[in-house]
Amino acid sequence: MILTPNFLPCIAFWQEIFKDKEIKIKDDDIYYKQSYRNRTQILTANKVLNLIIPVHASSGKTLTKDVKIDKHEDWQRIHLQSIKAAYNRSPYYQYYDYIFQILYEKKYDFLLDVIIDSLTLCQKAMGINLPISLLKEEKSETLNLNSKNQNEIIDNYTFKPYLQTFGNTFVPNLSILDLIFCCGPEAKSFLNKSTGI
Repeated sequence: MILTPNFLPCIAFWQEIFKDKEIKIKDDDIYYKQSYRNRTQILTANKVLNLIIPVHASSGKTLTKDVKIDKHEDWQRIHLQSIKAAYNRSPYYQYYDYIFQILYEKKYDFLLDVIIDSLTLCQKAMGINLPISLLKEEKSETLNLNSKNQNEIIDNYTFKPYLQTFGNTFVPNLSILDLIFCCGPEAKSFLNKSTGI
């Protein structure tokens, strides 16, 4: 399955990767606002929070690989502080936070570079090393996991509950960061079990 490029992807995205045992990203993907291309969702004490990378792009017109990051906003500092506030009390934060530090220290020009690095760092945290391929494919063969269709995603995937840092009600399909910081070395096993592998 070929996936649209996503930043610190949601659990459903990783379920697809674990099914295929490789990461195939649509190279000629068109950027759309309010998609997971430049955002991810984490659970905070009060709500689900969108971490958004500000970009310069025309929705529906610009190729994702050509989307430039808006350097006037300090998104890296905001993301890092938000992640720390959300997960510093989670069981495995101290064991994995350093892995994602580079994402917030490195200077990026293009969104796709951040996405590729986020995929690589997520793999490192889960102890996997799958190849990442950029492919040109027909639209009908691409799976678009998008924040606009979150309810549809939740209906089409199975999300086995795990203990989250906040709340008594399980919130499914957050960023893979939630699973990594809450379940640590069990994140990989969790994804294998949720895909039936």
